[in-house]
Amino acid sequence: MSAPVAFLVGVSLLAANGFFVAAEFALLAARRSRIEQLAAEGDRRAQHASAGLRELSLMLAGAQLGITMCSLGLGIIADPALAGVFESLFVAFGVDLPSGVQHGISFALALSIVVFLHMVVGEMAPKSWAISHPEDSALLLARPFRAFAVVFRPFISLLNRASNVVVRLLGAQPQDELAMAHSSADLILMLGEAAEQGSIETDDLTLLARSLELSGLDAASAMTPRTEIVAVDAAAAIDDMERLAVTTGRSRLVVYDGDLDHPVGVVHARDLLTHRGPRTTTAADLSTPVLVSPGALPLEVLFVRMQEERRHLALVVDEHEVVLGLVTMEDVIEELIGEFYDESDVEPG
Repeated sequence: MSAPVAFLVGVSLLAANGFFVAAEFALLAARRSRIEQLAAEGDRRAQHASAGLRELSLMLAGAQLGITMCSLGLGIIADPALAGVFESLFVAFGVDLPSGVQHGISFALALSIVVFLHMVVGEMAPKSWAISHPEDSALLLARPFRAFAVVFRPFISLLNRASNVVVRLLGAQPQDELAMAHSSADLILMLGEAAEQGSIETDDLTLLARSLELSGLDAASAMTPRTEIVAVDAAAAIDDMERLAVTTGRSRLVVYDGDLDHPVGVVHARDLLTHRGPRTTTAADLSTPVLVSPGALPLEVLFVRMQEERRHLALVVDEHEVVLGLVTMEDVIEELIGEFYDESDVEPG
């Protein structure tokens, strides 16, 4: 092969190597939510990228196959051709060295140049570009990359299955998709880094961090304990309930039948004040149903349920239906934004 042809082939292999490297890191760095949003809007490039993310293991195997093929091609074609150029230069400039020495020096120079170009142009530069522009690079490269994967799919699948066997032997479970979910602790760390870089304000960081911490709590962790629940018997009269509401400062009273483990409902102080019926009306008559929640129920799920059923209070029970405490909407909100004081609270100090 002549030197000009070898040079063109070497440049093509170098560019192809950069393509596979960029495609690999683009799929790893791209935000899946953004890609899927664009795909839902009809962007064909995003649809190809989304399909690649759904079989990420196969696509990464394809990228490694492409990189290996290009690297081997550079070693087979570019190195000898460039070494021949240096040997010709030695002859042209009249450098009188033994042929073995000339060949060794020429090969070392050629190898150094090829390795440098391979690392910088074929590896580091495309990797940096893909990481800096993850969605753009994924959209640009997904279609040709998937075309390559389709052509070589049988061989790539064989390689991928072989690698999965090795992974299982090491005690891990291979994944076909990129694991996009992060734990709340991971996301809080990311938020902290964003705050340090000035991407988000401190107040926003606090609110977002608290909302993420909320996802790790359950109903029992936010409840007021049973011993502090203000409750009345179902047969209690209006006068008794009014006195209890004034004495405790509670706007809602839990109503029970016999004991607290047999809840009937909840009476709001507003209903006592607006009641125009006989004073002998009982707590059972005025009560509205109370929401009951297992102690292990995630707090965000309980919050949604309270919103859906328009309940500001929920009793927390164990597996034996024994009441452990209660959670109010205020308790959930305070877990999110921190302590605040309303007219029924006694401010500290």
